[in-house]
Amino acid sequence: MTRVHQLAGATGSTTLDATYAAYYASIAQADESSDGTVRHRLRPEIGDGTIEVTSLRSGFHIVRYDVAFVGGHQVGYAFPGDHFELEHCVDGRMHISEAGVGTGELNAGSVALSPGCATEGVVAHGDGERYRAVSITGTWTGLESYLGGLGAQAVPAAGPEHVARQRYLGRSAALHPAAGPLEEIFLHRRSSPGRLLFMESRLVAALAALSDGLTVTAPPADVRDLALDEHEVAALRRVPELLWQQRHAPPTLGGLARASSMSVRRLTTGFRALYGTSVKEFHRRRCLDRAAALLVETDWPVARIGHEVGYASPSNFGYAFRRDRGTTPAHFRRTHS
Repeated sequence: MTRVHQLAGATGSTTLDATYAAYYASIAQADESSDGTVRHRLRPEIGDGTIEVTSLRSGFHIVRYDVAFVGGHQVGYAFPGDHFELEHCVDGRMHISEAGVGTGELNAGSVALSPGCATEGVVAHGDGERYRAVSITGTWTGLESYLGGLGAQAVPAAGPEHVARQRYLGRSAALHPAAGPLEEIFLHRRSSPGRLLFMESRLVAALAALSDGLTVTAPPADVRDLALDEHEVAALRRVPELLWQQRHAPPTLGGLARASSMSVRRLTTGFRALYGTSVKEFHRRRCLDRAAALLVETDWPVARIGHEVGYASPSNFGYAFRRDRGTTPAHFRRTHS
């Protein structure tokens, strides 16, 4: 039976610090580097990968996950209402079961925001499933001191309870603008005097994007009024993986609709309501995000990376990457590695 690790307490409290220390000590070995990041490397019997924690101002932390657990992994948590957490899943998935919110999964591309009320539940990882994500933790009240003169009101609260619940489970298009700068934090591996400043700048950019996303005008009526059943949400959650598995010959919208037992219109409007973008744009973004990660984390030739993420030719890949990131794949690798 999989052990359930426990985390509890207010952010910055000795209670929560102690539970985190005990948790990390039970699963990993710590390596504190000169760049201010503590890297917890999973023990072989626990799994493969690292959990990296970088401390920032005002009690905020950046936590980067790149882990795959042997036999699965479960972590129970109990946080007070002031707990702030903004998490972006870069790749993989994590199951969430929360007492007052319900159940859901963070999948590649998802962004989740803590609801601003006390939360208690369990997050779970499947056996051997790789989970790659970046999380910003702190307190809602701590945002004021972190953002300085801008004040805490610069980032609106999570909203009404039913809206906050959807955001907590990663089901809100309003959070997606924060994904870009958060992913830059996850990918950046360069060790330099300006590294921490770069990460701080990307965090501020993520908070700015979050503020914009939480205060934008209402979505179109066909999306705003769309009520998705649980089985439809589950089917739509499988669409990104279907596209990824067949990325060298992507299925049509009709094929995806048939595989999801939905009409094309229901698929497209439901997908936009869930992910905040079209099916095509979401898949394009995932392929290029994965390419960016491979450029930083491997020494593969650019042509091989382009093929790995589904592009038929190096020139097509180079054009798409440059249009998306504003730089060539080679220059991106030099800058972030």
